[in-house]
Amino acid sequence: MNETQKLLLVLLISFEIAFTKSVYLNLILIVMSLLILLITGNFAKNFARLLIVSILPAIGSFTSFYFFGTGNKEQRVHFAFVMTTRVGVYIFLGAAFISTMVLYKLLRSLEQNVKMSATFVYGILGAFSFIPKIIHAVKTIRAVGMMRGEVLHFWSPKLYFKAITQSLVWSNNLAMAMTSHGFEEGEKRSYYERFPAKFGGWMIILIVMLFIQYCVFILRLW
Repeated sequence: MNETQKLLLVLLISFEIAFTKSVYLNLILIVMSLLILLITGNFAKNFARLLIVSILPAIGSFTSFYFFGTGNKEQRVHFAFVMTTRVGVYIFLGAAFISTMVLYKLLRSLEQNVKMSATFVYGILGAFSFIPKIIHAVKTIRAVGMMRGEVLHFWSPKLYFKAITQSLVWSNNLAMAMTSHGFEEGEKRSYYERFPAKFGGWMIILIVMLFIQYCVFILRLW
């Protein structure tokens, strides 16, 4: 599937389950997401982390709708499980998308297929490329502070002010580099690598969405 098609599928599923009340459908989507993580080889290192992240919002959702929801006990239990599993779907579905997504391909695909601004795309790519340099700069600033007898904690405004000042210099250098390489805002661009939307990707989106409708309206899963 094209990266844009993957993002569209995730958004459609997220929008769909926001209006459905099926516990089993949510569990099916969670299992499918886990299978994707398993296939991509990211299951072992991500499952425990995602489970820990999902525990607090899942418990909060269940207790809120069970103890403070409307209706009889059976209705409250059902809706509490719906909201709890919905949290799991959002977390694991997002993780499955990220595990199969390449940021560069996603941004270039959005630029080519949905006409996202090239300036925005290159700006985001440039910002992400600066992350290792920013981390290194923060470590250097803290080390310099310690040599002067000043401990800069992670909550210290002075630490981040210096890092932001340095980032502004890098931002200006990035703009100059883009201009020197022939980038002009608003001009038509050619592409070294194209990311066209594939017919197979549209078919996968159609099949998945029809399966969800079948589960909700035909099977009426609990």
